[in-house]
Amino acid sequence: MTNAALARRPAAQVEAHCSSGTSPGFSSAKSTVLARGTSSDLARNTSPYLSSATPPGFSGRSRQRIELDHHGPHVIEVSYEVHGPANAPAFVVLGGISAGRHLAPTAEDTSPGWWPGVVEPGGALDTTCQRLIGVDFLAGPNSTFRPTAPVTTHDQARAVAAVLDKLGAHSVTLVGASYGGMVALAFAELFADRVSGLVLVCAAHRTHPMATAWRSIQRSVVQLGEQSGAPEEGLALARQLAMTTYRSADEFEQRFDHGPSSEGAVRFPVQDYLEARGSAFTGVFDAASFLSLSTSIDLHRVDPRVVGCRTTLVSFDTDALVPPWLVEELAQGVPGVCEHVRVSSSFGHDAFLKEPERVSSALRTATEIQEVI
Repeated sequence: MTNAALARRPAAQVEAHCSSGTSPGFSSAKSTVLARGTSSDLARNTSPYLSSATPPGFSGRSRQRIELDHHGPHVIEVSYEVHGPANAPAFVVLGGISAGRHLAPTAEDTSPGWWPGVVEPGGALDTTCQRLIGVDFLAGPNSTFRPTAPVTTHDQARAVAAVLDKLGAHSVTLVGASYGGMVALAFAELFADRVSGLVLVCAAHRTHPMATAWRSIQRSVVQLGEQSGAPEEGLALARQLAMTTYRSADEFEQRFDHGPSSEGAVRFPVQDYLEARGSAFTGVFDAASFLSLSTSIDLHRVDPRVVGCRTTLVSFDTDALVPPWLVEELAQGVPGVCEHVRVSSSFGHDAFLKEPERVSSALRTATEIQEVI
């Protein structure tokens, strides 16, 4: 199918696929199949903006007075990172609460960005021919803003707008995964005239009550750790619980042995994995940031009817946090052209990180359409 044909194709004409059956509330005649190993997985971005003299990525800070939902006006400093030619199409790239502004290696930070395999030279988000902008979240571990009241996804959207003002970028496409997708939706609600397109992965217009229940328990564990004088231990336990919601039962069944891994004290392989993930998280996150951003997720609400731009949605059939039927609810509410791509994966919500080739296939099509319209 040509880009032009795909651009005219509304969500209601796309077919759905689920390897394990249809999710509750999800109609099987709504979403497109993304098959393993399709030729689009290997498609190259043929943007006319390709340049052999792409400048290196750089970081900066925006300092601006912002009206926050629960705090009123505050002077907020937001750090950002930019890659790609100055005259290229602009994309704001936002990830989960563990992600930040760092998208790809720079002179100041040579480590990989948070979305390897997707953001890279020649990637679906191409640092050589697209202007890619990453932003640190308010109240995140790298933020100087330490709130005493909730921070909303709309507050995050206002911070993104402040960064774009400093960079002189008016019209952008927002690519958001997980929490970043929620922020992108909030941006589209507040700044509709600045959005040329949305590409959302594992994100919807509202939270699932069961996902809120899981996160509420995680926050209670963190708070108990703080009250007990063991904030890092509480945060590590909360992260362990979170990992059981990010991944799927299918993956755990395939990955871990059922029996204990050693003699003596009873331990299981899955325990080692969870404890390692919890310990690693405490090295990059703090309890206050976790509580703020976790609460922000559950406060998230956007009316799909206000999304007037071209939209691509990507969901995964084993995602328990943002199930495909909830993403489809968003797709059906968007009044404009909206494509819902449904992918089969064993990685659950974390598939947006663990399936870079398959995510890239959907992103390439969506971003190429944005560049030609």
